[in-house]
Amino acid sequence: MSIYIDSHKAVLKQVGDIFLDMYSPLPNHHLNQFNPSDGDGYSEIYDFGKLCVGKGKYWVDRPLKMSAESPSNAFGITMLLSGTHHIKNHRSNHEYQIRSPMIILRKGSLGLQTIYLQEHKKMALITLDFNETFLEIMQTSFQHHDLAKFFLADPNPALKTINIPNKNVHHQAHYLLNLPPAQSSIDLLHLEGAALELMSLLLDQHSKSNQIPAPIHKSIMILESEFEQKITIRTLAKRVGINECGLKRLFKEYTGKTIGHYLLETRMKHAQILLKDGVSVENVANQVGYSSVQYFKQIFEQHFGYSC
Repeated sequence: MSIYIDSHKAVLKQVGDIFLDMYSPLPNHHLNQFNPSDGDGYSEIYDFGKLCVGKGKYWVDRPLKMSAESPSNAFGITMLLSGTHHIKNHRSNHEYQIRSPMIILRKGSLGLQTIYLQEHKKMALITLDFNETFLEIMQTSFQHHDLAKFFLADPNPALKTINIPNKNVHHQAHYLLNLPPAQSSIDLLHLEGAALELMSLLLDQHSKSNQIPAPIHKSIMILESEFEQKITIRTLAKRVGINECGLKRLFKEYTGKTIGHYLLETRMKHAQILLKDGVSVENVANQVGYSSVQYFKQIFEQHFGYSC
């Protein structure tokens, strides 16, 4: 069994019955379902040797807090993709209020930490954990990259927050997050490939840090997390604090797509996943924001070239 999965299980035991253990027959793969009495969601973790990837989405019905000791000699990256994350480190007595989208770099044993979960807020994150072997790869090939420098510096425990560097990282992170929980060896290959692609984009020497302006970051987050709702350019512009013309221009400049096209692609991506999971066309249409099933079918066929 994986040391990462063992550590993950040990942490979950410390927080009680918030997550329920779900059996997975796949090697080095672990699933947890959020306790229905507390909320909804799941977490998934898969150790494929080079990296251990974890991802989760959850929603709580009442404020909750989870306290646990972090594993020793940990090296990892946490990408916060939805929600505001409130974390307290009891060793340093420091509290972090981190608004998504954001990246947390972490190394060493950080001691006892408490995570406070807000009620009625969608939360989503991805973790990438690795060991000294992967650090050697960083030392050989990526030693001058700012991200790698954090892990290759002094060995003392540390935590650092950074912005998601560019739209390619952001898009790949959401692609990985939205892969359905693995049910077969083929699904594990998809999960592994998506995780390696995300890590390679994070370590890309040619990516420009802080490339996406804050209003565009926030717009993408809203479109990715609220795609099932009616979103107009006017309301989106008000929420991100920019005028409509400026939003349309910057969004197209940094994503290569119009806001409407980006929302359409997001809805169609989720529709594909739901259909693959066996959800009926009627329910899929409703879950991705279409009141008319016939209109949804028409849009789906135009987008993919085949009927749903």
